[in-house]
Amino acid sequence: MSKSATTYKLKWIVSAMLIWEIIFWVLYYLFTQFFSSITSAGSSERLLYKAPDSLYYLFILIPIAGVYLFNLLRNNKIAERAKTRVAKSYLKEVSSTNSFVKYFLFRNAFAFLILAMAQPVFGTKKVAGTTESLELVVALDISNSMNTRDISDEISRLDISKRAMIQLINNLHGEKIGICLFANNAFVQLPITSDYGAAKLFIEDIETDMISSQGTNIKEALEVSLEMFSEEETTKGIIMITDGENHEENPDAVLAKIKESEVQLSVLGIGTTKGGLVPKNPKRPELGYKTNAVGRSVVSRLDEKFIRSIAAKSGGKATISAEEFPNLSALLTQINQMKRTKINNLEFDIKQERYQVPLLISLVFWLTFILWSKNYNGFLKGRTVK
Repeated sequence: MSKSATTYKLKWIVSAMLIWEIIFWVLYYLFTQFFSSITSAGSSERLLYKAPDSLYYLFILIPIAGVYLFNLLRNNKIAERAKTRVAKSYLKEVSSTNSFVKYFLFRNAFAFLILAMAQPVFGTKKVAGTTESLELVVALDISNSMNTRDISDEISRLDISKRAMIQLINNLHGEKIGICLFANNAFVQLPITSDYGAAKLFIEDIETDMISSQGTNIKEALEVSLEMFSEEETTKGIIMITDGENHEENPDAVLAKIKESEVQLSVLGIGTTKGGLVPKNPKRPELGYKTNAVGRSVVSRLDEKFIRSIAAKSGGKATISAEEFPNLSALLTQINQMKRTKINNLEFDIKQERYQVPLLISLVFWLTFILWSKNYNGFLKGRTVK
């Protein structure tokens, strides 16, 4: 057995590898351009990838080729240094074609597996679906008593209420939300919307001086909140945040209407029963506190009894919080338990996933590689480049 029979034709193998790389990437480019050109409706019909970062794994093909060539080179050096008698005893006859075929199969199996991992998508298909709809209106008390700092010396009831509203929005998942502000009067600050970002911006701007007529008119607040809902047949809920103090008119009539309309009311009471002084200037409490007609300081206290009666008369539930960071778990549970209106017969356009194609090609290459590696027994002997 000659030494040439135990060495690989590296120049031939390297040339074959380079030629295949050029062919592979040219075909890939033409393939992607073909799918981009057959639909001229817009860029949405182009061949895209849901996980394009996975394509970076294709760079692993470079070290794979490097390791493959390094092993061939090492084999050739060993064969060239061995004496003829040693070569006959220990070295095996090799086939450059067989070696390249195994590399070709392994390389393509890996490349198409990466393309499948990138999850190519092309075209769209229509699917039927069902969605749940819920409209929420947050009615926030902005009367002067909400400037009281009885929970914390640093922040007022209003600041804590705004913090609770942000926390509430962060836990919503598709529900629509609107904001109603009230004191002695009520008005719509933010109509029903799905734009949570806009809702948070509106909340940041809320101050007690947005309504000059002071008091806590629960009745008007609930009436305005009811008018904010759309005419769609969706589940509707009101979340009222208040200290329950200084209520004006009896809200029993509107509470009965809420219960009859199956609008679900949840009341969040913010404050303490011990109470605190009401500052004249909420931003500069050091300027003093409000006094009554006889000159005594006004002490604002949470009216827990009234808050719970509001919820009970409407068939809803009340939650009382005297914490800087209100625990909204009970309130969020109530929202999740609200009966959702299901809207059927909706059609959605979704992207067609095409990962199955490169995955199937990859499996074919893997299977061929395994069978070829096990069953090759000189089939190409005499017909291949040694």
